[in-house]
This record gives sequence, C-alpha cells and structure tokens, in this order.
Amino acid sequence: MNTTEIQDNAQQILAVTLLVTLISVAGIALPYPILAPLFSEASSPLTQFMQLPPELLLGIVLGIYPLGIIIGSSFIGALSDHLGRKRVLSLTLLGSALGYGLTGLAAASGNFLLFCLARLLTGICEGNIAIARAIATDLHPKIDKLRSFSLISAMGYGGYLLGPLVGGQLAFAGTEVVFYLAALACLVCTLLSHGLLPKALDARVQHADKGSSLVLLKDAQLRRFFLLYLLLTLGVNIYYEFYPLWLVQQQDYSAVGISWATVFLTSCMIATSLMFNPRLQRRFSQAQAGLLGMLLFSLALAMLPASGHFSFLLCFALMGMGIAIYNGFLPAYISTAYEHRAQGQLMGMLVTIFCVGNLLAAIIGSLLSLLAVQWALLVGAITVLLACMVFFHGHFKAGLWQAKVAMAQETALPRH
Repeated sequence: MNTTEIQDNAQQILAVTLLVTLISVAGIALPYPILAPLFSEASSPLTQFMQLPPELLLGIVLGIYPLGIIIGSSFIGALSDHLGRKRVLSLTLLGSALGYGLTGLAAASGNFLLFCLARLLTGICEGNIAIARAIATDLHPKIDKLRSFSLISAMGYGGYLLGPLVGGQLAFAGTEVVFYLAALACLVCTLLSHGLLPKALDARVQHADKGSSLVLLKDAQLRRFFLLYLLLTLGVNIYYEFYPLWLVQQQDYSAVGISWATVFLTSCMIATSLMFNPRLQRRFSQAQAGLLGMLLFSLALAMLPASGHFSFLLCFALMGMGIAIYNGFLPAYISTAYEHRAQGQLMGMLVTIFCVGNLLAAIIGSLLSLLAVQWALLVGAITVLLACMVFFHGHFKAGLWQAKVAMAQETALPRH
C-alpha cells in the first residue's frame, strides 16, 4: 500500500469516508419506521405468505438482515486487505444499491421470498462498515485514529438519526419508494467512493492473513477481547431493541415520543463523539477511556428501570455518552495493540461480533420480556458490567493485548 500518497491525501480520504458513512447508514436506517407498521397492519401481500402469522414473517424479515451482515462482515474486511479498500468498498456499495432496488421491486410486487433474499443480499454488502474503520487506521498517524473513529461513529449516529426521520416522512408515498431512495443513496456513495478515493487505497495490505476474519479466533488473547466485546454488544443491543418497549409500557410513550427519545439519545452520541472524546483523549489512555465509557453505560442502564418520567432522560444522556466513548476508544485500542495485523480483517471481526450480539439480544431479551421488560434491561446492564470486568483484568491485571505497546502510549500522553 502506498502509504505516502494516502498520508498526503488523508484529509480528503477522511472527508469522503465520512460522507459515504453518513449517506450509507442513512440509507440503511430509512426502512426502519415502515417495517413494523407494514406487517402489523397485515394489508400488504408481503404479510400473506403461506398464511403464516404476520408477526412471524416480520421476525424473519428483521432477522435475515443482521444475518447477512454477520456473513458479510466476516469476509469483506479481510477481502479489502487483499483486493484494496477502494475497490471492495465501491463494489459492496453497488451491491447494497442493487439489494435495496430488488427490495423495492419485491415490496411493489408483494413477493415475500424475493423481499427476504434482497434483504439478505443488502445485509451481506452492508458489512462494509468494517472498511470505513480500516481506512481510519490507514490514515494514522497523519490523522489520529481515535479522531477518525470518533468522527466515523458520529457520522454513523447521524445516519441513524437522519434515515428514520426521512423514511417516516416518505412512508405515505409507498413502501417501495423508501427502498428505492435507499438504493439511490447507496448508488451516490458508490460514485463518491469510486471517483474521489485515491487509487492508493486499492493496494494490497502486506502480510495480510488469508481467509475470513474468523481466523483471528485462533489467537487466544484476541479471543478473550472478542469475548468482552460480545458481552458489551449483547448488553447494548438489548437496550437498543427493548427500550422502545419500556417507554411504551412504563412511560406511556407513543411512536412519536419514541422517535424523539431516539433523537435525543443520538444527539448525545454525536455531541460526545465530536466534542467530549477529544478532551478525554488528552486526559486518559485509550484503555482508561474505553473502560469509563462501558462503566458509564452499564450504570446508567441499571438505573433506567427505576427512573421516572423525566429522570430517564438523564439515563439516556449518560448511556449515549457511554456508547460514544467506548465506540471511539475501544476500536482504536485494539487496533493499536494489534497494529501488525491486517486492519480490515480485525475491524471486520468487530462488526461480526456486534451483529452476533444483536441476534443474541433479540432472543434473550424477548424471553426476559415475557417476565418484564425491566429484567431485560437489567440483564443488559449486567452483561456490560461483566465486559468491564473482563477488560479490566485483561488489560490492567493480566497485561494482555500487547500491553507494553499500550502502556508506552499511555505514558506518552499529556496529563492535566
């Protein structure tokens, strides 16, 4: 890889990557407000497949997309190490555009099987978020990787904020229109990636391991980090998937109220990524800040079930801050500790684990919600706390994850 050309064009590369992330994630989130109403109303031909209950069909539609991301993220990041970041990013963005276009056609024709296959294809291609993170590591040291990760996270949060708002407003025009717009958004991203990213990003990464990201599980120390990341993402996804139910049952919120609570949560994440994380970087090491973010989220989530009509907003604010902090520092931490590894492969594994946590959260949270949704949230807080304990022992006690490199960087940080 021509690191000189990449370093010389680092600002342009980062700007394009951020724009692609914002538009792409907004396209991903566009359909979110329409799927549940579509299947709950049971008026579309999509909801009449084989006379199965609409709730079951909705579960299939919701589950097949993250399944696709699990498949895609397991090899797309590693593939970018071998074939080049720009080439694989452009191809997968084009694949996402095709997937959304087919989903729109399936929605218009009422073809449930095509709808599911198109969602699976889209999910596979959306595993390319690992490439954006890998590009962020390629820009170091011209642009500090923590700053790059924080900005990419902020753009992702912005996409999840913008997408549902636009999708909800367009739902009246027809389900297929929302998917066609998502396809257009991904097509724009394809053109931006192909036209504005330098050819230097198409070079093969030296010493990249063969195979998918799953080969990293052979490393015992990395397996331990991936375990804590699975615990972390399990707890966070339980919160994401079941706080709307808690708001309905405990706070009497409607769909509009839930959307504004989500806007508030996402705004806290964006503000933290852009303004608070750089200050934390000057005062704490990557390991300390990552642990702080996880602890902040865990404690705030534990307090949420007992919070009142207004105090829950404080919990939301603290959880948003915690998510933004650990999302900025933990990927940078493991990237620094394993900087000799192919970064596409490493970032792909983190995305894979996040999606596995998503699926497990849906299963575990659903079972616990049969008792009470508060139990699901409390178990989510406990799993994140367990992740904190694994991380604290692994880094500060056992000295894993190339602690000598991490400690050398910690001592070089200015203290105030």
